[in-house]
Amino acid sequence: MDGHDSLTVRPSTPADLHALEQWSCEEPVAWVDRTRLREEMASGNYRHEWTWIAERADRPVGRALWWGRSDATSPLTLDCLLVDPGEKHPEDIATALILAGRDAFDDAGELEFNVDVAVTDSTDRSVSAALEWREAAAHRGGFTRTTERIAFARTADDPRPEISTRLRFAAGTDDQFRVLFGAVAAGSLDSHTRSMVAEHGVAALAADDLAFYSSLPGLREAWQIASRTDGTTVGFIVPTRNAYDAAISYLGVLPEHRGNGYVHDLLSQMVRIHHDAGEQKIVGTTDATNLPMRAAFERAGFGVTRTRIVHAR
Repeated sequence: MDGHDSLTVRPSTPADLHALEQWSCEEPVAWVDRTRLREEMASGNYRHEWTWIAERADRPVGRALWWGRSDATSPLTLDCLLVDPGEKHPEDIATALILAGRDAFDDAGELEFNVDVAVTDSTDRSVSAALEWREAAAHRGGFTRTTERIAFARTADDPRPEISTRLRFAAGTDDQFRVLFGAVAAGSLDSHTRSMVAEHGVAALAADDLAFYSSLPGLREAWQIASRTDGTTVGFIVPTRNAYDAAISYLGVLPEHRGNGYVHDLLSQMVRIHHDAGEQKIVGTTDATNLPMRAAFERAGFGVTRTRIVHAR
């Protein structure tokens, strides 16, 4: 590390709030400014015990903000990682901050580190430089799997996609959805699904998916199973919410029915469910390599809002 002073990494306290607010960022990545920091602290999505500071000789040289649900006992994602631009090796300080957080939150389950950039800036050298040291720190800090995802959004003012005329939608039980989560894993283009199956198997994936999506805000009764008019099941939808907006959380087409464009029918149904419930904004993400899903979002009136680099274990 740079300099002769040793690095100290510690969680913040309320007395650090003013210092935390002084941070700014000239790099072309999304970061948390003073206003958002105060809002998230007030909501409980950020907390001092989830916020870590790196110091040399009592001078702050790094800040890590972990985000969690307001009713949670531990965070889910590293939301913002900043290092003083005067540091020659920011990856060293960033690694120390990540490891400190991971050690403290190791029982929190599947932690992630997210870095957002504007899609139009994705080939800019300043973007790649900002991503490189963060990725190096992520990997050294134990986040060994990196995925590029594209984020989309649409509003109630955008034209609604057409209602499906070839599928029928109905409620389903947890057992039915558990079976479907497992069934759609075969041939999936989603990196998390493929990684989970390879490491833990289809049954574990299905149970984990059911538990995770059941834990999200939103109405469980909005989940629906899609069938053709002859009663043949072709897929399912899981519309939920994140902490801020209505979300396209999960849709799946059974392997034997792929290639027939059913993804458009499923996404259209999810959009209509959310807007019919009064939601003004709907968001969704997909892996950059999942071209069919990207096309479906665009066809359903969604616009690209950002690229998200997801570092996970």
